[in-house]
Amino acid sequence: ALGGASGLTGFAAYKSQTDPVHVFWDLDHTILCSISPIPTNNSNDSPLSDLNHSDNHAQSKCPVSPSNLAAKFLPKLPDLRHFDQVDDDFPYDAGTLAPNTRTYFRPGAQMALKLCSYFAIPHVYTAAQESYTNNILDELDPDRSLFAKVIHRDDFPQIVREGKDLRVGADNMQRAILFDDKIKNFEPQNFENGIAVVPFTSDGVEKCNNGSWTAYLQEIKEMSRLVGIAFWSTTHFSGDVRKVVGWVRS
Repeated sequence: ALGGASGLTGFAAYKSQTDPVHVFWDLDHTILCSISPIPTNNSNDSPLSDLNHSDNHAQSKCPVSPSNLAAKFLPKLPDLRHFDQVDDDFPYDAGTLAPNTRTYFRPGAQMALKLCSYFAIPHVYTAAQESYTNNILDELDPDRSLFAKVIHRDDFPQIVREGKDLRVGADNMQRAILFDDKIKNFEPQNFENGIAVVPFTSDGVEKCNNGSWTAYLQEIKEMSRLVGIAFWSTTHFSGDVRKVVGWVRS
């Protein structure tokens, strides 16, 4: 089994050099979530209103509930990495340029991007504007070495109405895949190249900030799923990512 895994890894490395898969990543609700206005007190304030860039218990009778009991033995959740920015799609003070948006990175997202870069060519494909995209990249990829191409609506405004045409960033649709939480964005390739991502929303942010290991691990699980799909797309014997997409959806 170890030899098989080693051989598959070696094959993935070979394919990454000779016939790489181009992985296009959406931003909002896929690898991050932006909240506006910024929570007034701290990152754990609730409820949080969802910026929606992409579109918009019963009390236990036991004095110590199972969840509270478990919390006594679990380590504290790591804080969600976040930063504040000016999103000029929304009202802001042009005089002070005070931030109006807080952006949270999805748990596991940065590691997923790094892992995929070892065997595929990562790109950003977002319906957001250039200024917002650059704010994200300043935090996520400050030296601009991770993503081969960055595609946003300022360059291709048709993204908003027509979806995300992967031919903008890749020539061979057998080797191009899009991870996005909005299924309508898969339309230009007849929905054959897109994997629907479970959205990372303000609700997920709130649960993670409130210390829910269940919510945190669900986000890690989703990012791990995407890495697995990208790896499988790279190594699938057919050489066609659409075969993998079809299997994932079935």
